[in-house]
Amino acid sequence: MRFYTLIIPVAFIIAGCSSATAPAVNEYTIYPSASMKVSPVHSSKALRLASTRTIPSLESKNLTYLRLDGESGNYLYTRWSDTPSLLIERSLNHSLQEQGLFSAVITSTSSAQADILLESDLHAFYHRFEPGEKSKGIIEITYRLIDTHTKLPIASKRFLMTKDASSEDGMGGIKALTEATQELSKQCTLWIQEKVVQ
Repeated sequence: MRFYTLIIPVAFIIAGCSSATAPAVNEYTIYPSASMKVSPVHSSKALRLASTRTIPSLESKNLTYLRLDGESGNYLYTRWSDTPSLLIERSLNHSLQEQGLFSAVITSTSSAQADILLESDLHAFYHRFEPGEKSKGIIEITYRLIDTHTKLPIASKRFLMTKDASSEDGMGGIKALTEATQELSKQCTLWIQEKVVQ
């Protein structure tokens, strides 16, 4: 009898704890920035965006932070709608399409052939904390333009984009990395236009 009088209150406590609602996870995406017309020059060639290679920690939808002591982690209730690689690819694809620099811009999921291949290696996509309680959105990525007919490289460039965060939390990281991605798309479009179209 004593066992039942003890187990019933414990069962109610456990049930109450399990029914407590966990905070909702907020999911964010990156929308294309306003269009910019860089040149009236166009190419008759088609450009293909290859799938981006990256490190394992950037292959998820997590929003990752880096601290001064080298500690890294993921925000619990803030994440991306897709992986950083795909968010960057979509932003760049939109920028290239808007400029009309090529006869076609082909995504990584398409089986269509192209004259030029754009390869990329994503090295960093973090909300990084710095001295003085400041933080930034950091993107580091290397692009390579390849002639698909000769298999020879046309050009390569490493981009390092940084944007100050408006706050030292997940939302600050989201905004800073969104701005950094949009700026990366603009600069990469200008670089491609310079190396291939002109």
